[in-house]
Amino acid sequence: MAPFKNFSKNPSWHNRLRRGSMYIAVATMLAACGSDNNQNGGDWEQVTVTEPVKGVITTIEETSDGQFAIVDEQVVENKNDSRIIVKRLSGVTDTLNLDQAKSLVQASDTTLVQSQNHNNHNNGMGRVLWWGAMGYMMGRGFGSPVQSNVYRSGATAFQSGSNASTELKKTAVTRTQLRPVKGRSGFFRNSSRGGGAGA
Repeated sequence: MAPFKNFSKNPSWHNRLRRGSMYIAVATMLAACGSDNNQNGGDWEQVTVTEPVKGVITTIEETSDGQFAIVDEQVVENKNDSRIIVKRLSGVTDTLNLDQAKSLVQASDTTLVQSQNHNNHNNGMGRVLWWGAMGYMMGRGFGSPVQSNVYRSGATAFQSGSNASTELKKTAVTRTQLRPVKGRSGFFRNSSRGGGAGA
């Protein structure tokens, strides 16, 4: 007859039992979370995000009281070096960083206006920045091209924006991430899909 083994005094047996209980508990918890997500229609979704690596310096000038036009856009190597140079009618020149520029954009600024005539709609600072190459730094999708009506009349300013847009797209990185479904709110909600507002 084989000798009786006292498993209660066997440390390795206790360790295996504890590990097994832990695995079962974790599996049960994960299954419950998955069930909740399914019942609620899923709280998370997988999205593809394309983000610029390089930055851009946008120079705008005030054309009339509160109205602006982009006069030049140049790509810089570091996204964090992005800035806006504002030339006002008073002769004062201001420099804004990217966070300051984002705070200027309102939901109405992200609605695409088809008119090419500067006098037919409001070209406030927020709208001008959103629809130029700087807009990509603020969350506008790369599927949405720069709009010529936010640039100073003439080919030079718009060409600078087109060149900057092309460079930012070419060097951008794409990654996949999870985001809360219920968290899709605000006018930046479309940007992570790559289409951008008004696209």
